[in-house]
Amino acid sequence: MPRGLEDAIAQKLAIASALRADRSLQNWTITETARPEVREWRCGPYRLSFGYQRADLVVRGPSIYPHLDARRNHLVEETIYTGSGMSALAALVTALLATRGTIEVVGTEEGYAETRELLERFRDRVRCVPLRPAQRSRAVASADPAAARVVWLDSAVPSSFAHRMRVAPHACDLVVVDTTCFWRDSGRIRRVLRWARERDVALALVRSHAKLDCLGIEYGRIGSIVLAWRRSAEHAWMRELSSEARSAVRLLGCAAVPAHFPPFVADRDYAACSAARTASIIRNTRRLARRLRASPLGAGVTAFQHGLYLTVAPRGELRIRDVRRAVDALCEALASEELPVRHAGSFGFDFVALEWFPDPRTRRNLVRIAPGDVPLAIIDRVADGIVRWFQSQSAGAAPGPPESARTSR
Repeated sequence: MPRGLEDAIAQKLAIASALRADRSLQNWTITETARPEVREWRCGPYRLSFGYQRADLVVRGPSIYPHLDARRNHLVEETIYTGSGMSALAALVTALLATRGTIEVVGTEEGYAETRELLERFRDRVRCVPLRPAQRSRAVASADPAAARVVWLDSAVPSSFAHRMRVAPHACDLVVVDTTCFWRDSGRIRRVLRWARERDVALALVRSHAKLDCLGIEYGRIGSIVLAWRRSAEHAWMRELSSEARSAVRLLGCAAVPAHFPPFVADRDYAACSAARTASIIRNTRRLARRLRASPLGAGVTAFQHGLYLTVAPRGELRIRDVRRAVDALCEALASEELPVRHAGSFGFDFVALEWFPDPRTRRNLVRIAPGDVPLAIIDRVADGIVRWFQSQSAGAAPGPPESARTSR
């Protein structure tokens, strides 16, 4: 039996490590070139077939989004796995450009920072268009009639993306949904799927599976692209997009690694546990937000639609390195009170994770707090500790970065 919360977290991570180690021992004689000639590999519920260096990887396994239900809804569904969420995004954008030449992306102005950075890398081949209120009920104005028009729904944005779904169906060729911050059976994802079916909109669902899908242990780096569309002349180009996406994964060398597929994902207990964990994290985030907003930090607290983390604006306009130093100091202060807090660059853990984070709207450098799956009493103590630490900084009790430091990305 674990002797406390930290011991329980450590034991859980040790079990996950043992599971990975056991799978590695089963395949210890296999490299990219030294491998037995078998028709399929088995990783729990997954069946994988591939040749040299997984360039032609084909994965058969449980549906990522249960409510997509392609057969019942008469949809074509293609699932492509990659080595991470960002490689899935990169492969999708590369495939779109190969298929359509140029694309206009609507609605990335509040999105995930690395997504915006990726799109900006393509310069004049990708035009990012902010979604304005007038565009919600009419077609999105296009500077290039030949460009593919893409509406981007990002689960990481602060505000709900429900208003983006009001764009007229004829205003876009494809809706891309980054689902990373929602549980796979989330009501928000279900609403997007229903909306797309009713309006005959082609979908690309992109996901990083290392956050919510691995029970807080980051079992492996996996990303995915799920393309879904109705068979019609209007969506005939989606077949080419699917083919180009697979080619992009092959040419970019970002195929998924077999050992990274969690063998427990098809178990009923896993689904129930994951849903309960996600609900617990959202509950903790809401409670932490309420307590921090009721403190002197209130004006600088920002919540997000997914409920997995929140941000706190530090004093002044800080550089990235300064915010990271502040996060280190805050983690040390909270850990000294025997709280399960760590400096970690992700979320969805069983501990409270702190990290630097760029504001989706202003690009200002902030402190991100991801409460994780911990008891409510711990969340209250974390909230009190955060308030005390920030107050000590304002009072000059601990050294802090200069207010005049400029923001950098």
